Amino acid sequence: MHEPQDKLLDLFQREKDRFMAFARRQIWGMASLDPEDLVAEVFQSLLDKSDLVGGIENLAAYVYRSLGNRVLDLRRRERRTVAPGDLALEQMADPDPDPLRAFQSRQDRDRLTRALDGLKPKERAVWLATEVERQSFRDLSTLWGEPVGTLLSRKSRATAKLRRELSDLDPTRS
Repeated sequence: MHEPQDKLLDLFQREKDRFMAFARRQIWGMASLDPEDLVAEVFQSLLDKSDLVGGIENLAAYVYRSLGNRVLDLRRRERRTVAPGDLALEQMADPDPDPLRAFQSRQDRDRLTRALDGLKPKERAVWLATEVERQSFRDLSTLWGEPVGTLLSRKSRATAKLRRELSDLDPTRS
């Protein structure tokens, strides 16, 4: 009767470090989350449903998928609970009533989004975390387990690529 629970606990003991590293990568930019809490929450949920866990062929893959799904749920909830005055909301709102300027601004944001999509994932992550979410390099270093110098280098490369890509934008235009 306890075989599925034992199987899950054994997996957790063997793969804990990998699950933690995966959770840490998934929650970048979500400073309020702790990877240990996330992993523990998912495992507790799986232990509660241990009768279903017994029929899963690749339990490790199921745990990874469960972790990823939980992060997606938390990101969706975070987006819905943006309060007025938050940075994300202020960036989305366009206070300029002039349609031509609003159109140009929207085009510029679209170009920035495409330029960000052209960056390597780790470069994009550090650029967004420091520029948009205003996180410090020290905090990111602790959160991601990467040296500050590495993060500084990635941001420098990302900034240089973005400048090249967006060099023709007129900075006097909003």
